[in-house]
Amino acid sequence: MSRKAFQKVGEFTPDKLIAGNTHPIDTKGVEIATGSGVLVRGTLINATGTMCTATSDVPVGILCDDVTQNSSGTTAALMYISGDFKASEITVGDDVTVTSFELELQKLGIFLK
Repeated sequence: MSRKAFQKVGEFTPDKLIAGNTHPIDTKGVEIATGSGVLVRGTLINATGTMCTATSDVPVGILCDDVTQNSSGTTAALMYISGDFKASEITVGDDVTVTSFELELQKLGIFLK
């Protein structure tokens, strides 16, 4: 009986969200709030588990993967809580910019490049 020693199981295409390794990258679980809809990798998440859309929001992390939350209850996801990230790859609400949250992000250990 012979088997292939190596087999292609998928393909990885890197994006530009992670901007370096000067600071360690850590992750933490987060509950995405009911009705949040589709949130893409790189979305800035606030303490209520939704996208940061106002300067009064307090960010707690950056979403690691795309998440769809249209059902009742919450959806478990993973977020980055420290590291170096490219500001232009982070998603926030239409009425704010990611640089509005830069000081709060630095307190978490998230640094924008």
